[in-house]
Amino acid sequence: MDISQFFSDQLAEWPEARQRYIDLQSVEHKQVMVQGRAYDIQFNPARIRSAVAKVEGGKVDRPCFLCPSALPKEQRFIEVKAVPSGRKYRVMVNPYPIVDKHFTIVSEQHEPQALWDKSRQDAFANRIWDMAYLADLLPDYLVFFNGACSGASAPDHLHFQAVPKDLVPLTHWTWVQQQDMGVSSQMPTDVQDADNKNVICWTEGQECRWLVIDRKCHRPAEYFLEGAEKVLISPASLEFCGLVPMVRKEDFDKVDGAWLERLLGQCRNQEPMLHVGIMEGQQIRFSADERLHALNYVGEDCMLEVLDYGTNRAEKQEIAEYRTTTSPFTLEGVTIGKQFHWQQQEDQTFQGSLQVIAREGTLHAINIVPVEEYLKSVISSEMSATNNLQLLKTHAIISRSWVLRQIGGAVGAGESKEERVKGKVECGKSKEERVNTYLRIWDHSDHTLYDVCADDHCQRYQGITRQVSPLVAQAIDETRGMVLVDEKGEICDARFSKCCGGKSELFSTCWQDEDFHYLQPVDDPWCDTKEEKVLRLVLNDYDQRTLDFHDWTVSYGQQALTDLINRRMSAEYPDFEPLDLVTDLVPVKRGPSGRIYELQIVARNRTITLGKELLIRKALSDSHLYSSAFDVVKTSSADSLTFTLIGKGWGHGVGLCQIGAANMSQHGFDYEQILSHYFVGAKIEKRY
Repeated sequence: MDISQFFSDQLAEWPEARQRYIDLQSVEHKQVMVQGRAYDIQFNPARIRSAVAKVEGGKVDRPCFLCPSALPKEQRFIEVKAVPSGRKYRVMVNPYPIVDKHFTIVSEQHEPQALWDKSRQDAFANRIWDMAYLADLLPDYLVFFNGACSGASAPDHLHFQAVPKDLVPLTHWTWVQQQDMGVSSQMPTDVQDADNKNVICWTEGQECRWLVIDRKCHRPAEYFLEGAEKVLISPASLEFCGLVPMVRKEDFDKVDGAWLERLLGQCRNQEPMLHVGIMEGQQIRFSADERLHALNYVGEDCMLEVLDYGTNRAEKQEIAEYRTTTSPFTLEGVTIGKQFHWQQQEDQTFQGSLQVIAREGTLHAINIVPVEEYLKSVISSEMSATNNLQLLKTHAIISRSWVLRQIGGAVGAGESKEERVKGKVECGKSKEERVNTYLRIWDHSDHTLYDVCADDHCQRYQGITRQVSPLVAQAIDETRGMVLVDEKGEICDARFSKCCGGKSELFSTCWQDEDFHYLQPVDDPWCDTKEEKVLRLVLNDYDQRTLDFHDWTVSYGQQALTDLINRRMSAEYPDFEPLDLVTDLVPVKRGPSGRIYELQIVARNRTITLGKELLIRKALSDSHLYSSAFDVVKTSSADSLTFTLIGKGWGHGVGLCQIGAANMSQHGFDYEQILSHYFVGAKIEKRY
């Protein structure tokens, strides 16, 4: 189909349309950035008709202007028959363009603006197949559908639109940026009720890419205001794709990235995309499409080389960054439980896409995945997937709350969370005390290349390697978008650990020097259990090797303890001055649960102070001490001392106790009751 010649012929015989396309050449443009993506803002007053179209509930009170009898006498069309559905469409020049060569693709039948054809029962009842055909027929164009309540100015007559894809910013964003917006290479065949959706597709080589915008509303609140606060904007497909026409100069002048992000965010129910750090090393090996690939670090110039073993010989290429859209893919030799007593390696399979980047001599493998898909794995990785629905719903909400809080949170510019805590804690100490004080926290801000990691440092995420049961999927679906919020409506920092040991802990004993009203210490009699059916709800196969988590004891001889501390502290601080011989362990500060968050270690040559709780746990174990809630008992024998740590609990103890929550669910408590027990005063709110 020679659509360019058709366009030229139409403008030659249609003066009004020709003038509007000529006017496009003088449209004023400016660029604004939204989360690193460039948006093209137009001042295009000719689009006023679309911006103020009176569309109520997907209906209009006027005659159809897309039926043949209503078309201008100059308007022509090219008839196309979609394969394989057999439906007929008319390709027409749009007389009110946003960009050059703007087409409307109209159904031959006068039928509502809907993707699902209720008159058909076959596989092609969904007109998504027609969109795919049109995108393939017009490989230089982006094809889009505006739902009846989502920007369609003609909701009474089914139509698509097409514009040159090179003029749409979305197609120039990186694949990672596109995925962050929700772009996928998978056809969205489950889109049925599309009144509150925009659907976009275009081709990249042999691949068709899709973006589905799920709408909260047609127009932002500012559209309905009066005076200077009013904004005439009716976001539809192209606005979300980075092409934003403004019909009033005052709106065009004041738009910036933050302003645009807020307006578009009001209208979209967007499930965020996560960048999850899976593994790192000199080589990353993975398989996809029954082919084995090896990525090797070769230097900062070419960054990495790709070896494809799909044929009899390896095909080598050198590139700066690697991305694949193939899903699923399997990474070899992923380390889980890093530095904990259950550390091991396994091959793991993931949905979503793979990104590999090189930094400072190391390759980093990152999985880009939708939040809800991520949560299915987290729930199955953090606990058994063969669980009861109430416990799974509980964990779905806190895991979703935690990760959305992390990707939306921020510290002061140029300041890490560790630096902020360290500065506060050390304030007022003498020079000697500062030299001998080691205060450190590990938190989300440690990661700079991705949002969260896949191990216990953040939340366990092991892709689809762990069984995802029908109940896990149900729990995620039934709580979709639901989070815990505080009294200000901010998403809660919903922490959790394996076993609090009888009482939960304050946030400030583990991380920043701040506390939250919803993370107050609560008594928890539920976690003191050895009931096998309860433990199976929480403990995965490798966790079930650890059964003495509520009450535990560890003993060290004096020299063994000294050697251990020196070894572990040197690993964290390379310039650490070794201790001579440890003579005492003195808890200085404890939290409400009994967890020590400042510990003095007395040696013959000097005294050092450790904090917070995780550094203490690291220093006193070859992996990690179960918790820092312990008492120290010293006993003498001959010329030596024995240090016995009598402790309770497993983990930091902040927020939800997984063992306690599992026991509560077994005794009939639902997810709302469990959450209200551990997160006092927090409310559940649906965010998307």
